[in-house]
Amino acid sequence: MSLRSRLAQFVLAASMETVARRRHADLLKQASYPDKAQSQALEAILRLCKETTQGRRFGISEALSIDDFRRAVPIQTYEDIRSGIERQIATGMLEVAPEPPLMYARTSGTTGQPKYIPVTQSTLKQFRAAQQAMAFPPHAAYGAFRGRILGFGGPAREEALSNGVPAGSTSGLIYETMPYLLRANYVVPAEVFGIEDYELKYLVTARLALAARDISLIAAANPSTIIRLLSVIEAHRGRLSRDLEKGGFHALDRLSPEVCAAVEPLLRPSRASAKILEHAHAASLADLWPNLRAVVTWLGGGCIHAAASVRSQIPKAAGMIDAGYIASELRGTIVVDARNNLALPMLGDVFFEFVENAAWDRGERETQLLHELVQGNEYQIIVTTAAGLLRYQMNDVMRVTGFVGACPTLEFVRKGRGVTNIVGEKLSEDQIHSAVATVFTQPPVFYIALADTKDSVYRVFIETSFNEKNTSEAFDAKLQQLNIEYAAKRGSGRLASPRLVRLRPGAGAAYHKHCVEVKGQRESQAKVLALQRVEDFDFDFSDYMDANVF
Repeated sequence: MSLRSRLAQFVLAASMETVARRRHADLLKQASYPDKAQSQALEAILRLCKETTQGRRFGISEALSIDDFRRAVPIQTYEDIRSGIERQIATGMLEVAPEPPLMYARTSGTTGQPKYIPVTQSTLKQFRAAQQAMAFPPHAAYGAFRGRILGFGGPAREEALSNGVPAGSTSGLIYETMPYLLRANYVVPAEVFGIEDYELKYLVTARLALAARDISLIAAANPSTIIRLLSVIEAHRGRLSRDLEKGGFHALDRLSPEVCAAVEPLLRPSRASAKILEHAHAASLADLWPNLRAVVTWLGGGCIHAAASVRSQIPKAAGMIDAGYIASELRGTIVVDARNNLALPMLGDVFFEFVENAAWDRGERETQLLHELVQGNEYQIIVTTAAGLLRYQMNDVMRVTGFVGACPTLEFVRKGRGVTNIVGEKLSEDQIHSAVATVFTQPPVFYIALADTKDSVYRVFIETSFNEKNTSEAFDAKLQQLNIEYAAKRGSGRLASPRLVRLRPGAGAAYHKHCVEVKGQRESQAKVLALQRVEDFDFDFSDYMDANVF
């Protein structure tokens, strides 16, 4: 180990026992008085946001009580604030965000247009503090930071907006702005995340990671990322084995000068890894990184199957720790108990409201606060943040898993109705409708898309005739055009090409009858949700399917 690495390890260990421990303790203290912590969080946010255009429009001030705030501001979606954010980008005026954004987190919207979420100095400070607090439980429970860190992030700069402010991934911004000695513990430099060729990006990551036998922590929001890395290692095992033996990289000439300059000094040989690739039929995470102590990734929602696959490959003593509730809009929760994966909401940063999921689907909008939630119940979540998202409906369903102190612990269950999320693509029902309208010249009699989490694929059942191969390719291409996250997941191979299934006449009518007679929907109100999850779908199309499934 080099002197720099030893120094980096010392600094990281010291920060775990000082800063990270203190941040963790502060959150536990707030959990003893969640109503007080939430009142203070809302007051601080309103003080920041009162002079924005939307703040003045709603008449907000830090003097508003929680009930006054709920009466003054309606529950909003991104489409309600899109025009304000676009004006802020165009003019620099504080329309939505109360501070000039350092960047905009770009993510897919429910329409074909991306969402641009402001990231300000205040929210970046909160994100970093949350990172410190969430690092302590893996350190305390598993000694996760005794070696190096294999972390994954997105590019901080995917595009420059009209005002010159970058738009990209918040995780990329945090990754590249970490203190120098902390970044020295990361195996992959931030420049790698900007590689546009997905296969090449994973190949570079694989080459750097395989040379680092001392990796003790792997951190990836989605476990499918880790599985994808292993598949790339398997596909290129021969070339990678020779690279590791000699200390080079066979694809170095494919990298940009900037990425090459960051990567080339790190191309160390590893004969141990080369030998494993040469002889093992399919190397597991434990084979490649025997010192692995913890994997931090999403464990619930649509990630259950992928997480189980990762869990089966790690050393027995290593832990699987949930990454918490993370979205482009906010850091919502962090795990404070790594052994039991109990996640507390960020009480001091975000103001939370909830509506029971069944009540939300009935059209009810009266909200509950954190201290009013019931264990085991599922809720739609509404957030208010320092970036100017006021009473912002996330369309995410959360479940109360227990309590720490007086505060409920939360886990992500799934996206709300009309949106599915297998590997982070957040595909919406509107996008399915748009793709069908574009691809089929004659509207199908009936169609429905099912998200199959286990196989990471969308199965689309369509009652009409069509050219199978051409239609499937066109449908996939249109979804990629409409949804940048879907395009990214298709490009990286984490999401399979959609499977179009041709149905014979009568399928739609049979499903409608099932909804009325079995599910109890009123004949006049029975509505087909064009996008659902396989596990929620309760009708068998077998009697109506053509032999070919594409």
